[in-house]
Amino acid sequence: MRTTWAILASLGLAGGAIAMIRPASPDSNVPDILIEGLGTGTVVEQYVAQLASRLRSADRAGDGLDATDVALARDLRRASTRGSRIGQMLARDLNGDLKVTRDELVRSAPTVAPYRDRQVENELSEYDGDRDGVITVAEMAAAAEESDRSDDRLEELLALDPNRDGKLTARELRERAEQAFAQIDTDGDGKLSQAEYAAIMPRIREISVARSMPKCTLPAVPAGAKLLVFGAYEGQAISSVAIGGADQETNLIDVDIEPGSEPLYLVLTSYESMAWRLNGATSRVARVVVSSYHAPEAADGFPGKPAAGAPRGMVVIPPPRARREISASGVIGIPSDRVTIAGTRCPGYMSEPGQVGASGMLAALRTSLGRAPDGVFGKYALRRVALPSGRMEVTQRGEPETPSGFDAAAWREASRYWPGGLVKVDPRQVVAQTSVAPYAVLPSQMGLAQLVGSGALQQVNSSTFRVVRPIAHMPPGMGGAHSVTLLFAKGVPLPPGNPVHSCIVMEGTGETVGATCDMRGRQPPQSPQ
Repeated sequence: MRTTWAILASLGLAGGAIAMIRPASPDSNVPDILIEGLGTGTVVEQYVAQLASRLRSADRAGDGLDATDVALARDLRRASTRGSRIGQMLARDLNGDLKVTRDELVRSAPTVAPYRDRQVENELSEYDGDRDGVITVAEMAAAAEESDRSDDRLEELLALDPNRDGKLTARELRERAEQAFAQIDTDGDGKLSQAEYAAIMPRIREISVARSMPKCTLPAVPAGAKLLVFGAYEGQAISSVAIGGADQETNLIDVDIEPGSEPLYLVLTSYESMAWRLNGATSRVARVVVSSYHAPEAADGFPGKPAAGAPRGMVVIPPPRARREISASGVIGIPSDRVTIAGTRCPGYMSEPGQVGASGMLAALRTSLGRAPDGVFGKYALRRVALPSGRMEVTQRGEPETPSGFDAAAWREASRYWPGGLVKVDPRQVVAQTSVAPYAVLPSQMGLAQLVGSGALQQVNSSTFRVVRPIAHMPPGMGGAHSVTLLFAKGVPLPPGNPVHSCIVMEGTGETVGATCDMRGRQPPQSPQ
């Protein structure tokens, strides 16, 4: 049975919430497979015939749909997808050796530079599993398996088997379909009116979105537990440790678990790498699942790091199978046996209910767990949330106390982005499936304040800094509004790390690094003498 669920949104600093309860619907007990094909004007005879046709096309022996039929249909679909993807890529194999190299991708690309270069890098990221610059047939096949999203419609049909004998006959299906139609056809005339369809249209839209989403491998929700989803784009505080590599911008959000006896199953999602710190009645938490858009840095080809032979400054996206494997997030305050680190795209992230991406993420969750959440909460950026009530705390812009050794003026700028300040975290307390380590240099403006305070940087103006001493690492996350110009004094080496959108100018040679340097002008700002 579908669970009616509430979509809840924050009402500012006080953390109040509005609950929008979905009214009871005539389709509440109807399985997805028996409702998704309905429309205004659908008549019962047409509806039943379409379902029976789907069953008969898969029933190879004519004795009813069974597990063997379902498995064969799935294998045939996957083989077709695999053959299609291999054929598309082999069309770029110019010398006929059944391999596609970077050079062949460049020469056969339909676009011109710079779009061609980006297209080629993305194609290599999708297909080239071992990152050697050559795509083999085996890698083409593997990429096809990753992209295959064969539907579950036949399995859902088989699940309708009323006597549980392992077969669904056409007669059994017809009886079940007629019962479902009668439940929705409230006036009993054998035809869906506009009003009757309008009552089920939101459910049909949900099913359509769910069909396009992957089915994630997640632990089942325990009986009697409340399923709660919370999402944020980012936190208002920065963790003192990076989860998933030195170039991550790891935020921190506190999750206060309120007293109560009902077990909780929490799904916490974010765009940024996140440290979720659970406090309070944590014994209530039966399971916490975390997912972030950001993945750990890969050994080769992580975002912002060119793979072998890629143009300098080219952002390379890891292959989809690597991106879905793990999220660059972790949990503090809960034993590891109650923590699941989910994939970056499965179930994905949600920043606020009702916004772009939320419906897909919730559909993936519903598909994976077999039920809808009991509560959904979200906020673009916040400092803490209390669950299960959903009360949220947003830190107003102020000036957190300047840490010892940081430049006060630069810290004021950093506090505009992170009013929650810097939170000290013991890396040993973080449950994650990737590296957890203190920053050598903190992210973006916090890192700049740290480096100015140490004397390694001199501030030229609000967006320009001169690097006068070697630094251990580029401040992570210097993209978008965080981007700056860094002038490296003669003899000061370029450190490891990703400048993202920032412009790097080497004063000794005049060399620039970063695509935004051209937009800022070739002549760098005058540095202090």
